[in-house]
Amino acid sequence: MTCSRTARGVWCRVRWLLLILVLVACQTNPYPRESGTIIHGSLRLLPKSFDPPIVGDEGSGKVASQVYEGLLGYHPYARPYQLMPVLAEAMPEVSDDGLSYTFRLRKGVVFQDDECFDGGKGREVTAHDLLYVLKRFAHPETRSTGWWLFDGKIRGLNDWREARRADALQVAESKSPYDPLVGLDAPVEGFEVVDDYTFTFHLKQPYPQFLWTLAMSYTSLYPHEAVTRYGETFGSHPVGTGPFRVREFNPVYRVVYEANPTYRDVTVPDPERDPSVRWDGWEADRDAGFLKHAGKKIPLVDGMEIRFILEDQPRWLYFANGHTDWLNPPKDNVRDALPNGELSDELKERGLMVQRVTELGTVYLAMNTNDPLFQNVDLRRAVALAIDHGWTVENLYGGQAIIAKSLIPPGVAGFEEDAHPYKTPSGTSDLERAREYMTKAGYPGGIDPETGKALRIVYDNTGSGVTQRMFASRFTDEMRRLGIEVDLIVNTFPQLTKKMRKQNYQVTGLAWGFDYPDAQNILQLLYGPNESPGINGTNFSDPQFDALYEEAMVLADGPERTRLYEGMARIVAEQVPMVTRTHRIRQNLQQPWVEGYKFTEVHYQNWRYMAVNRPMRDALVEDWNQPTRWPLFALLGIVVLGLAFTYREAS
Repeated sequence: MTCSRTARGVWCRVRWLLLILVLVACQTNPYPRESGTIIHGSLRLLPKSFDPPIVGDEGSGKVASQVYEGLLGYHPYARPYQLMPVLAEAMPEVSDDGLSYTFRLRKGVVFQDDECFDGGKGREVTAHDLLYVLKRFAHPETRSTGWWLFDGKIRGLNDWREARRADALQVAESKSPYDPLVGLDAPVEGFEVVDDYTFTFHLKQPYPQFLWTLAMSYTSLYPHEAVTRYGETFGSHPVGTGPFRVREFNPVYRVVYEANPTYRDVTVPDPERDPSVRWDGWEADRDAGFLKHAGKKIPLVDGMEIRFILEDQPRWLYFANGHTDWLNPPKDNVRDALPNGELSDELKERGLMVQRVTELGTVYLAMNTNDPLFQNVDLRRAVALAIDHGWTVENLYGGQAIIAKSLIPPGVAGFEEDAHPYKTPSGTSDLERAREYMTKAGYPGGIDPETGKALRIVYDNTGSGVTQRMFASRFTDEMRRLGIEVDLIVNTFPQLTKKMRKQNYQVTGLAWGFDYPDAQNILQLLYGPNESPGINGTNFSDPQFDALYEEAMVLADGPERTRLYEGMARIVAEQVPMVTRTHRIRQNLQQPWVEGYKFTEVHYQNWRYMAVNRPMRDALVEDWNQPTRWPLFALLGIVVLGLAFTYREAS
């Protein structure tokens, strides 16, 4: 195709543009250079790091769980949730007093091949690696977000940590180069390497939740060679033992995994042929198709690609076009996708599947009880009574949540129905009582007696997105009904976290997703000694609550511990350091070609059991994305007319 320097040159460029548009319009495959069978997913937030000790956020947890493994993990299908050995040969031997846990590691497990090793070949994992990661996790210079897991629980570990803090301060003052993990080789009384494959934890007191903590990302195993080689960039260059290894990582775009070629022989549970691996409800899981690949080695695919799509609509459209394999539909798309809670006719015709679970977590309004204003319990009660949770569920969650009757979610020991004295049974606001409590608090009609004007409070938002703005706007409206004016401050989540650690806030909206299915996991947010900069962001302190917490901490699961959990939840409901709002309902949509994935957000280790029917996906995606070419031909007609007009004018 040649062009002159006349007016025809302009139209030549237009023809080139049209040609490109036509070629693009004919392309229905979003991954044209992809080989093998790849799982495609999306995340609504950016991961912070792959470095296990600081993997405390949802995004990081999801991406890191595909690479790393710990001693224990979650069974991919068992409900109630069940732990199983992963890098451990079996569940641990526990001493009669509940203070010692002895694990035997699997022999022959190797780290993923990586340049950090001599010759690039991953070496065998030993108990010395477990000792290294545990010490690095506890070292103050690592700044782990999960220190609360071991704080005060492992024999000698707190003293060891303080000694390392002193070491770091001393060498920092010397102004000479030093290893930030100074003193890491010093022994810890509670960590014992018995031999190359045997490790014993020694606890200070019984800790019934201990095994759950070992299934979290914080204590995943990785080699010291990787930390040494990659230094500060280790968080974006993970080396683990898991079924996938990272091939590409762009922190604002995507992460691409490939199947780990040195992964050991791990198979999908096969309860039909092996009765020893059966769990309650396995027949239902078989009938639902989750066990289609029972007995096969994982991973069942050649890799994974997870894109970070932060905005709701692009993420939904990507899924609707078949370009991702599963999705929790955004709020604005729930009613179209799931009218009356059922799949729409269109999605049924496409063969999609929906799995519904009530999130193991609680959304709440946090109030800083150390702030002079919110030390006033009657003001906190007035705020609680003014909030219309029913309206929130219907309008801000699109019906995809249930009103929180307790701090503790349904299905977790300690939950009690309607155990909240400052919330109506239906969850609607009670403005009459709220105004009574405003008077009790010393602010009749919402008037601040010191200024003679409306009382003003500060609400710190957790972001600037549409959802955060809607929640903040609704809270402002609800407070105005009490005569209270709200000043809104927009923060990033890290900015808000920093403020909370310094106790520099009044009110904010948060959510807590359980790390393990035990009420202690959320009750610890109200334990006095955990106040900021610890995880008790409300800075709530109540002697009765703390006493019950300490009593429950050493009890195994059973009626007595459940009774204590119920008592703590009632104290929180009465003192209102937080207003419990909702438990979100997760409705997971899966494309018809997805196999073996039983949805949960308690953990992300079940992604590795997912399979994809590649031929079905290719055929359906092509069918769903047939190009609509008539606009291009119409545009081409306009171009032709334009060219004719140009030539006539030029002649």
